[in-house]
Amino acid sequence: MENSKNNCWFYRILIYSIGLVVLSIGITLNTKSGLGVSPIISIPFSISSIFNLNFATMTFVVYTMFVIIQFIIKGKTDNG
Repeated sequence: MENSKNNCWFYRILIYSIGLVVLSIGITLNTKSGLGVSPIISIPFSISSIFNLNFATMTFVVYTMFVIIQFIIKGKTDNG
């Protein structure tokens, strides 16, 4: 049972990471095509502009930090 639960977490994290990458690519294409920047994208866009970093990578990093912060705030109250 424990092995099955570990596999479930592995696949959840893998799919979530793939989703973050796809989201980062889509946001980068949206920004580079001149369609504008939404408020949630302004943080990684500003950081990447100030420090001359890759925008897609910075979007992935900032979104990953958001998820980590969410886990810290939520704690271990969710058993699902």
